[in-house]
Amino acid sequence: MTKNQRGLVIFGIVLVFAVVVCGWLPFSFLPSNGAAAAIPVIQVPGEVLIHHWKPLGIDLGPKFDLINTMTSLFLVDILVVGLALLAWRASKGWTKEVPGRLQGFLEAIGGFLYGFVRNLAGPKNSKAIFPLVATIFLFLLFANWMSVVPGIESVGKFHCAHPGNGYQATKINDNFLGTQVYQLFNDQPLNSGDPVTLEDEHHCDAATANLNTGAAAAAEGDHATEGSDPLKDYRFHITPFFRPAATDLNLTIALALISFFFIQFYGFKELGLGYLQKFIPIGSLGNLSKKPLGAIDMIVGPLELISELSKIISLSFRLFGNIFAGGILIAVMLFLVGTGLPIIFYALELIVGLAQAGVFAVLTLVFTSQAMQGHHGDEEHEEHAVEHH
Repeated sequence: MTKNQRGLVIFGIVLVFAVVVCGWLPFSFLPSNGAAAAIPVIQVPGEVLIHHWKPLGIDLGPKFDLINTMTSLFLVDILVVGLALLAWRASKGWTKEVPGRLQGFLEAIGGFLYGFVRNLAGPKNSKAIFPLVATIFLFLLFANWMSVVPGIESVGKFHCAHPGNGYQATKINDNFLGTQVYQLFNDQPLNSGDPVTLEDEHHCDAATANLNTGAAAAAEGDHATEGSDPLKDYRFHITPFFRPAATDLNLTIALALISFFFIQFYGFKELGLGYLQKFIPIGSLGNLSKKPLGAIDMIVGPLELISELSKIISLSFRLFGNIFAGGILIAVMLFLVGTGLPIIFYALELIVGLAQAGVFAVLTLVFTSQAMQGHHGDEEHEEHAVEHH
């Protein structure tokens, strides 16, 4: 077989694969089985799993709901703390002289992070800043990588559709563990669903409640027919149990506020009230007779304050935008080409998740180390040199 013949065979295989995956599968096979690819639903706020949630029986108010980004947050916390406890046990409280695989792996990561912090913040401040930076990095790394775990944003709670759009449900099992099992039914590609009103949702909730308690069959009595489906006229939706925590702006803002708090805390701890000279240049005003240009600091001070506050916005929106956009990209690619190609974007999401965790941690490190440095050291040095001369 010649080179051109081999190339023609390979091209034919690729063409057939593309036609099957991009044509027959999404526009013929899946619709005929009631599982056509619908238009992806993109929602910025986290979706509610339990209304008026009472954790451990504690009533925190009627507006306190359990949302799917909170469940992801709890899961990430469990994973990070569990890993720390596992490492502590494996290393016998970090006293084991000959480390095992897990201890050696974590020590290598910890050593790399500490060396990085030491190079940027210096040996004096590195011990104080390292726990904060390492915790933020590991937490965000686990949180960001959740988006590539199977089941995340795809397995969830089956419920009546809220006002907007929803899909018909079809019964796939009459009796599974004492309950009836349903799945969404869609036989039209690119279908955005049927319109749903608040009244429709209320009627659907009542119907599902009756179905679960068996009241629907009792109410129908002799009029019930075998195989009838009391939910066929209602529309439903699926809310994922887990959604990457950083796709919720509430979490990224909270994390940015924590970072901002420690930046100011370490600034005051290192410099005392002199840290405020960065925003209110009292020293420059007191030295106007020698340096009249110090009056410019009255303009620079408020700008420094604005810059300091803007760190909250920059940290939170950068993280939220990148992780949320990555989730949308994966959803769109799965919608367009459900086989093969999305693997590339899952790999890219791993890189982006690692990069964003590193960026947030590094920026926190840089901002904190800058806050711990004096802002008038050069000025004092110049004054001392003049007096000595």
